[in-house]
Amino acid sequence: MESKVVFLDVDGTMVNSEGKIPESAKYAVKKAQANGHRMVVCTGRSRFQIYDELLGLGFSGIVGGAGAFVVDEGREIYHAFIDEEHRKWSYDYLEGNGFLFCYQADDGIVLNKRSCDGMLEVYREKGMSEERLNRLIGRMHLTEEPWKNEKNEKIIYYGAPFPVEQVHTDMEPYFDAVAISLDGMDDYAGEIGINGINKATGMERYLRHVGISRENSIAVGDGPNDLQMMEYAGISVAMGNARYEVKELADIVTEHIDEDGILKAFERLSLI
Repeated sequence: MESKVVFLDVDGTMVNSEGKIPESAKYAVKKAQANGHRMVVCTGRSRFQIYDELLGLGFSGIVGGAGAFVVDEGREIYHAFIDEEHRKWSYDYLEGNGFLFCYQADDGIVLNKRSCDGMLEVYREKGMSEERLNRLIGRMHLTEEPWKNEKNEKIIYYGAPFPVEQVHTDMEPYFDAVAISLDGMDDYAGEIGINGINKATGMERYLRHVGISRENSIAVGDGPNDLQMMEYAGISVAMGNARYEVKELADIVTEHIDEDGILKAFERLSLI
């Protein structure tokens, strides 16, 4: 069969609710890579939040920050940042409405102390382990003017006073807001990126760079920020633990992440 490029989401797809990569998923990724297929991380996470353990499985590339940056074989081929005007506007809107929020940058998250304290409390209330918390948050840059950082790629928020649809409407046209992909979070937590930059546009840039057609791409995901990549891919796969709208859109629904979902999907697609 022709070589495929498989774009894999991280949270809920490759990494379970305990922050672990199932052994069957590790095997599947390594075996598919050995069979000549390219494995690409496709995540809302910034580079510093992507586990070395994950990349060490044989991934050829990264689409990170929900499309804000694209890497092939360790070389960055694209990177977008929020412009200064909209960094300041977004800060005024989010801070003024009492959101808990942080900017994701290429080397850490940037936030003020109020949001830092509030976000840590949210994570701990959700029962997140200290190990997973440290991996998710990584390096924190505390400042009362987080909008000034020129390397801010996107925004994560919690405890919003409005549902995500209202946040999206308020922040258009420059920004796009979707519900967050982490387990246990409600419609008042989300991700905000630059409108027109998403996982699908990152996939397109990667495929163009490596010279492989869209028809030979496969996307695997579970959450709201995976919808555009599922629509773009030649074949789309929803995890058994995926949200309803993701399963409805997918060509294939595999098993739950903790029931060998990646392995069974790869077997069904003849990647291994």
